[in-house]
Formats: sequence, C-alpha cells, structure tokens
Amino acid sequence: MGKRILGLDLGTNSIGWAVVDDFGNGQFDLVKRGVHIFQEGVKVEKGKESSKASERTRHRAARRLKFRRKLRKIETLKALSASGYCPALSEEELKAWQSKKVYPANPKFREWCKTFDPKDKNSDSYENPYYYRWLASTTKLNLEDETDRFKLGRAFYHMAQRRGFKSNRLDSTPERDDGVVKTDIRELCAKMAGRTLGQYFWEECYKDGLPIRKVHTSRDEHYLAEFDFICEKQGVPKEFKKALHRAIFFQRPLKSQKGLVANCSFEKKI
Repeated sequence: MGKRILGLDLGTNSIGWAVVDDFGNGQFDLVKRGVHIFQEGVKVEKGKESSKASERTRHRAARRLKFRRKLRKIETLKALSASGYCPALSEEELKAWQSKKVYPANPKFREWCKTFDPKDKNSDSYENPYYYRWLASTTKLNLEDETDRFKLGRAFYHMAQRRGFKSNRLDSTPERDDGVVKTDIRELCAKMAGRTLGQYFWEECYKDGLPIRKVHTSRDEHYLAEFDFICEKQGVPKEFKKALHRAIFFQRPLKSQKGLVANCSFEKKI
C-alpha cells in the first residue's frame, strides 16, 4: 500500500484540490478532485464594486448618530422641563422614549413641538422655531410669563436639534485648504452681517422659501454664539444656562488609540 497525497492550488478566490494515491515507481491513482470557489468579498451593483464592511460601518454610524441626537434632545428637555421652559415631562416619560422608543404622549408637549406657518405672510402670529429664535435675538421676553418662557425654550430645543458642524481635527498648518464646508461657513458669516444665525435664517431664508438645511453651519461660530447672545439678552439664570449648555453642546472626546500602537523592534528605548 502506497501513501496518499493531497495537492492544493491556491488562487485569489478559489482553491483547487486533488487526492492521489502514490504506489511508488511512478504509479499514481487519482482518488478525488474538485475546486472550492469563495464568495465575493465585495458588493457589486451596476458593475461597481464596494466594500461590504464599509456599508455596515456606514449604517452603524447612522444608527449611533440618530441615537446620540435623541439623547441630546432628552437631556435638553430635562433641563428645560426642570426650569419651566417647556411643558413638564416626567423622568418616566423621558426614559420610555430613550429605552423603549415611546414618544411622550403629553398633549401640551406635542402642541409645543408643533410648527405652524402663517396663512397671512403679513401676520405676526407665527408659531415656528425659527421665528422664536429671531424673537429671542431681537426682543426682551418676560421670563416671569409662562408663554414667553415656552417660546424661549422652544428656540433652545430647536438649537439642540441642529447644532452645526464641529471638526475634531487639529489644524497642523496655519495655511491649508479649508474645503467646501469651511468655505461655506465663512461665506455665511459674511451674509449674516452681525446677526444671529436664527435671525438671519428667519429674515432672509425661511419667509422667502429659501433652503436652510442644505446650508453648512458652524457649531462655535453660529450656534454657540447665538446661544450666548440669547442667554445674555434674556437674562437667563447662570445655573440653567450651564445645564442647558452641557445638554446642547456636549460632545464625546475621541477614543484613545494608544492600545493600538505597538513597540518598534528597532528602537529598543521606546
């Protein structure tokens, strides 16, 4: 009895194999043969290849972004509700929204969240968050009055929903190409001409039907500046401002990557 030999032919997306019996003296007997073809590691659509991993990563990032936006809104509502700037919401309602995806059923809160457009464009009876941001930037509200507090709270809540772009990258060189986003932000600052972002959007864009969501905005230069301006103009209490600032503008720091750095075999002292 001779010996049995397994032969393999390794390809980029397949393995060919064969089993033979070697009886010696150059005598071989083919036992079995075949080929195993691997499934494609890429996604092919309309003749174009794309990574399956990148697609999963994109969907996971979208889910995280949506969940963190929800947490930011919940934290903002906690601060607003505790100080009387929105219809009162209980801890149970907010926890149910966070964990069970049950939106608060409080009718006053839902009415407070609604957005209405005026039938008469010359009318001043607006119920719109952009209008409330404009109002908070141009008019001193009476914070002793619940109606005015709710208007100011609605403006803050709208800012929490859209708080602008902020890059985590460090500027390594003083002169570099800013790209489309920062160029648009710089041009928007020039158009605002000293006004707050909400004031500009209401006066120049919203009432005329111009696009707002497609405009690149900066968190620090636009939203944070508007937040500080409104708080100072309206005389918002310091403790409330501090809690609201954290709820709206908190951003998780980047995770440390030190654990992924290995020691260099050529640099013994490192």
